[in-house]
Amino acid sequence: MSDPIERTHAKVAKRAEDLSMTLGIISTVVSIGASAAEPSGLSAFAVFMGISDPPLIITMAPIIATIATVTAVISGGCYIFSKWKN
Repeated sequence: MSDPIERTHAKVAKRAEDLSMTLGIISTVVSIGASAAEPSGLSAFAVFMGISDPPLIITMAPIIATIATVTAVISGGCYIFSKWKN
């Protein structure tokens, strides 16, 4: 009876690790895109003055980075729990 439970927490740890790594890669790509899309010159001044809005990727970058960080913490917890159970 303990075998299916043992395999279950190992599967959960593996899936959490895969999700965490995928979101880490997505977060890196979005950060690079946000750096490239950053307004400069008069467009940066217009964003500062509130005349225009910043590009969506710049607005979404911190949110995606936070999601990646949370999944990394969950993945680490699942990994440690799986090692403890084994």
